[in-house]
Amino acid sequence: MKKFIIILVVIGLITTTSGWKGVEDTPIMERKFEFSMISRGNNFPDFNIRKDSANFLLVYLHENKSLSEFKEDTKLDDETINNTIALLKSKDWLVEKNGKYIPSVFVATAKDGEKLYHCAEKISKQIADEIDKELPIIKVEFTKTEMVKKQSFEHWSFLILSNVLLDNWQIYDVEKNFLKRPDGTYNRPLRHGKYYYASIKENTEKDKEPFGIYGNGIMSSSTKKMIAVYGNNRYSTDYYKNLQSSDNHISNKDNKILIKMAQNFLPKLLNILEENRKYIEIVYKETGYSQEITFDEFFIWWYHYIYTQATNDMGARGILIIPSNGNFDYERS
Repeated sequence: MKKFIIILVVIGLITTTSGWKGVEDTPIMERKFEFSMISRGNNFPDFNIRKDSANFLLVYLHENKSLSEFKEDTKLDDETINNTIALLKSKDWLVEKNGKYIPSVFVATAKDGEKLYHCAEKISKQIADEIDKELPIIKVEFTKTEMVKKQSFEHWSFLILSNVLLDNWQIYDVEKNFLKRPDGTYNRPLRHGKYYYASIKENTEKDKEPFGIYGNGIMSSSTKKMIAVYGNNRYSTDYYKNLQSSDNHISNKDNKILIKMAQNFLPKLLNILEENRKYIEIVYKETGYSQEITFDEFFIWWYHYIYTQATNDMGARGILIIPSNGNFDYERS
């Protein structure tokens, strides 16, 4: 009975979304889609996903559009389309099931993104609630840093409560613990000899990254320091692309304290996710992603929506301060 109720709730969340009408009416080829990936080291695609509109082909297939529609809209010939299909299959970005081509990477249109945010609401709230409860302990840990000598906790709250507890300092441990195999092992998806997650997401925002999702980006690095930006508007201006220094400095000592903060919160975060595992599996199925990608791929991309929404929730409550431009730059020595 409980599972049945959860399914009804998920279906209700999926069917009651109402935005993006104007976007849906716009031809796919006129809409903006961006590629992103999660990887480490030398693990990344070795081909151009935009060549011959390969990225749009995946969107068409995700939207159950036919190859003839894709051909008509792109004006590409059969040989080019067939070569693109062969390339995507060889790179493990596309599979054929029962005579139908299906993307095997995460594809999200504007409508998909709205559904995923709606379905994430209860998990995001639980995470925000847990961080709120842990806030006194986190603030005590912050007093042990060198950062406290120059800036307040409120100044650093966005980076600490979102990036440290939920994203860059944390996400790999979330992956390897929540997605580990029964034998305890874990690897990111293997594609043409490389291990990485890949996504194609629609962006309807002018000054934000797709769906306003927060992410960590390294702008420059050397043996002495690394310049990074955490936010959802990291690449819209040359300011961040050319950033050579930051007033927000994280020393090696401070970084160890931040790592400890993330490690201390990890069991609580994993408990929330485990409590919702059945719900996550149902969302995976009811949104249709189970027909295209693995559970691992779905979860890790949906997790970005979950923690972004948790971050915005905390911002609305005044638990953290989201910078007005959506970005927080910092340097690590």
